[in-house]
Amino acid sequence: MVFTLPIFNLALEKYAAVATIVQAIAALGIAIQIYQSKSEIEADHERSRREKSIDILTNWSKSLTKENSITRKILDNLNEDQCTNVLQQEEFKIHKKHEPLLQQLFGQDLDPAVDDFITVKPQQSAALRWNAITYLNSLEFTFVAWQYSVVDRKIIEDEFQYLFNPDSGSEVLKNFRKASGGSGVFPAIEIFSTHITQKNKEKLIQKSNVA
Repeated sequence: MVFTLPIFNLALEKYAAVATIVQAIAALGIAIQIYQSKSEIEADHERSRREKSIDILTNWSKSLTKENSITRKILDNLNEDQCTNVLQQEEFKIHKKHEPLLQQLFGQDLDPAVDDFITVKPQQSAALRWNAITYLNSLEFTFVAWQYSVVDRKIIEDEFQYLFNPDSGSEVLKNFRKASGGSGVFPAIEIFSTHITQKNKEKLIQKSNVA
């Protein structure tokens, strides 16, 4: 069979059109595969972050001790000068209203109150320092993971924001952190604290703008 030139050209045009369609379909298939792969990778990352969050929360709960908890309650009631005494493992005085907490830590070693104040001895001050630094180091590790998105940031914020609520008098060892050097010593804690404070302010602004 002999093709005339117009028929041959028409066949070439049809072939080119079909080839273009095939290429377009192939390109679309590749694009879909890339999108699916990207979605799967992102989903895996999110799942890994959630799993890491659970691991960190588990480790955090395991690191908490009665001594750490009591120390935090005591130090949250100290001013910056008293916290400096603790850091330097020096003797200082504290109001007797805190005696029940001090008794839980030091028992019979605690001196009786004199003129409404209890004298915390150097070895007791050293114990407070050790408990506080252990607590803060564990918290710093958690917030480093939050800061660099190793974990699900929302999960960590939801679980730890209660520690930074000025309205309830809770700004986890604020004066102790200041006496220690603040952001220079516990930078991730300071960043997390600032972030939570800003979020709370934004919530208040949104409430105030409700008609």
